[in-house]
Amino acid sequence: MDSKTRQILCELQDGFKLETRPFKRIANKVGCTEEEVIEIISKCRDEGIIRRIGAAIRPEQIGHASNALVAWDVAEENIDEIGTALAEMREISHCYERECPPGWHYNLFTMIHARSEEELRNIVAGISERFKFNGFKIFKTEKELKKTSMRYFEETQP
Repeated sequence: MDSKTRQILCELQDGFKLETRPFKRIANKVGCTEEEVIEIISKCRDEGIIRRIGAAIRPEQIGHASNALVAWDVAEENIDEIGTALAEMREISHCYERECPPGWHYNLFTMIHARSEEELRNIVAGISERFKFNGFKIFKTEKELKKTSMRYFEETQP
């Protein structure tokens, strides 16, 4: 990755400032044109380095009071198909296959957001009925202790 791309990604990882032309500010800081910044971001998206640029919304602030990490026991041969289907659901913000420690059979993890306990139960029941999992565990969110974007680059890195 060239240094200009790295600098632009470094600027993006903290989110946008509240301004009318964020790409222009980044261009001025990095030493290129606004068009170059947009082109580099587009190329990074096309290459899969970044997925998208979007708003980070806190579920509880918009009425999603019941959130839970749900771990599913999925047969290995079905994990890609089921993981892809779950990742497409609007109620699910995160969907990961994880390595299981010995004795733990739950290998697919989803973060589900619902407006109420009843809605959360209905979502989980609907998913379970649709896919016929071997089992699942629900870990409800009790309190958010930290929520920030990951920092992949420090400005001082070469």
